Amino acid sequence: MYLYEAYQRWHAYPGPANGTYTHPWLWYDGNPHGGSSYSTWPTKITTRMNVPTPVRIRMWGNYDATHRNGIVYARFYNDSSTAITANALFVITQDSIYLPTPNGDVWHNHVARKYIPFVVGEQLMIPAGDSVTYSQPYSIDTLWNVNQCEIVTMLQDTILMQDSTKQILQGGSIKVVSLGIDEGKNNLPIYSVKVKPYPNPGINGTRFAFSLPIGTAYQINVFDVSGRNAKVLKGIASSSNEQVLWNFRDERDNRVNSGVYIYQFQSSVTNAFGKLIIK
Repeated sequence: MYLYEAYQRWHAYPGPANGTYTHPWLWYDGNPHGGSSYSTWPTKITTRMNVPTPVRIRMWGNYDATHRNGIVYARFYNDSSTAITANALFVITQDSIYLPTPNGDVWHNHVARKYIPFVVGEQLMIPAGDSVTYSQPYSIDTLWNVNQCEIVTMLQDTILMQDSTKQILQGGSIKVVSLGIDEGKNNLPIYSVKVKPYPNPGINGTRFAFSLPIGTAYQINVFDVSGRNAKVLKGIASSSNEQVLWNFRDERDNRVNSGVYIYQFQSSVTNAFGKLIIK
């Protein structure tokens, strides 16, 4: 809230506490979902992530390390039978910022450094069963550590509801340094990590398919809807197209219950989240 762009975005909505602002506050989709009860936040967030969405996102782009700029792309897929009108935007965020502030915090993570093209984004219309590719130029300020920067994209409803809700239909993120290094003629491959479990829903097991640079370490954490860790799968990419099998057994080799699970993919290239249904 002490960086101008983040502050401006935050105040683009009516205040969650009777039109004003209070700290701390769990606030997603522009909607107040609880005050300082930290223990209830993981369940609330997991529940929101389990809400079905008709939108999928793929991100890619390039980064010129010499000039500290590039272009980022997001393709929004509409899997529904009706057209979607929503605002698309990108946000440059940075982790591990050391900045003493009046509230006593000194380290700040996922801080919004810049909204592209601006805080409310640009309106897109995605036909039913179709997709739209959205792109924007971006630049990384010399004061920002590019290794700590991500670009987040969001597709957000255009309607502000009475409870201050502007729903996020779907979001995604990718590290700037994974967008491909462009230094004149020395072009390196662009890696856009998309983790896809198949089959999904699954009965006896599923395979997580993804692409990473060879030698990159990865970890897949699987959580149930209450936030408990059901399984950890990890390894090192030995090919550009990896597949990891999960047989729906937990760390004690017991078969997990049927239901909805959240998977979290972690690597030095990028992080990703998704939903897995077990029958």
